[in-house]
Amino acid sequence: MIEQKKLSLADCLKAATETKELLLGPSALEGIPRLLREHYDFTGVCIVADENTDAAAGKKVREVLDAAGISPAASLVFPGSPRLHAGCHHIDRITAHLAALPGPAGIVPIAVGSGTVNDLVKRAASERRLPYLCVPTAASVDGYTSYGAALLSGGFKQTFPCPAPRTLAASTAVLQGAPAYLSSSGFGDLAGKIIAGTDWIIAEKAGALGAPGTEPIDPLAWDMTQTGLLDTLNRSAEAVRGDGDAVVALFSALSITGFAMQRLKSSRPVSGCEHLWSHIWEMEDLSVDGSPVTHGHKVALGTLAAAAFTEALFAQASPPLPALGWKPPTRAEREAEVRAAFAAAIPGTGPADAAVKTALEKLADEKHARVLGDALRDNWKEIREKVRERLPPYGELRDLLARGGCPVLPEEINLSRNEVIAAARRVQMIRNRYTAVDLAWDLGVFTGVLAKMEAGPYLR
Repeated sequence: MIEQKKLSLADCLKAATETKELLLGPSALEGIPRLLREHYDFTGVCIVADENTDAAAGKKVREVLDAAGISPAASLVFPGSPRLHAGCHHIDRITAHLAALPGPAGIVPIAVGSGTVNDLVKRAASERRLPYLCVPTAASVDGYTSYGAALLSGGFKQTFPCPAPRTLAASTAVLQGAPAYLSSSGFGDLAGKIIAGTDWIIAEKAGALGAPGTEPIDPLAWDMTQTGLLDTLNRSAEAVRGDGDAVVALFSALSITGFAMQRLKSSRPVSGCEHLWSHIWEMEDLSVDGSPVTHGHKVALGTLAAAAFTEALFAQASPPLPALGWKPPTRAEREAEVRAAFAAAIPGTGPADAAVKTALEKLADEKHARVLGDALRDNWKEIREKVRERLPPYGELRDLLARGGCPVLPEEINLSRNEVIAAARRVQMIRNRYTAVDLAWDLGVFTGVLAKMEAGPYLR
């Protein structure tokens, strides 16, 4: 198979193209002055946080900086409630704040927070052309060390290009003391790499056969994200209960997957169709009792939905045949399908317009669709064997996510089973990245796979 060897955090940092150093340990915050002096040409620093993360680590960072003779410029602290969203409108506020500081070209933004704060500062720092420093406050996402920031713009979730932090200082005490739901969110994000792996296998083969939206497997990025993944998940499951070793294992694994994204300037190594389910729910502003569902918890349910879809797709050994008379829709028919699907779930025309553009880019004419479908069926056995080798049985994956404190039933994140299954149609429309849902579409069996999901034991 593709797998080679399990790489250490230090090994993977060497593969990063933007991050120069990551401090991880009980005294990591005390190392911030050294990081600044060794890796930045700075005239000042500015802490960006929200009220919760400022209390968790921001105060300590200020104390450390003051003791080192580095006085932070006016901090920007967002309210702690309601929970901060990764909306692009916050970027303007951060960039304006940075621009108004004395000597703005030499300011180092210090992002003190979890995924949302980091993504906002990452993009704002990029727009100001400033290298930034990240102080993670929870083992909750892989985005701390990644290239790019996942943000909502015009109601549509997309990844904006921007460099990763130049350095990070992650206190194990702070990570261990994070709310349990943030650690379980990180676990869900890490578990999604299972689907990222199976989808990458599908994409590599489909790309060789002429499908769009594919990338060949990069052996080093594969080892960084896939080798030993199930073992790492099992060692990380106790992070939700504050176990120190589990928290370190989880944060280290998430950081490594971010370094893989840095290496390729792409989220392909860590993101498959499970993240597209999550993106759909982020566009819908999914919440429970008024609080937005975390990214990792949406990914956890997306992982189960994607695993169910993939398991149902590959259930039979023989290549699946499309329904009699099936053919791809015309461009006009496809646009109408997309607009109808989004109008029923997401208000406003922005998300639908973006989805139409993507869906039409992916749409093959009837001749090309027939040729690609035949080629995929000819290679069915090879694709199926490789995917099934990597994909745990649905029940085992469900139990693993439950151990890690993740939601495993749609109702836990304010969805119905039918809504999760129906979201697959929008999942296939929103990104030109080849996954299992695109394979089913190109084979002409997409609707049949959804029927198998509905009839099966999934998401119950």
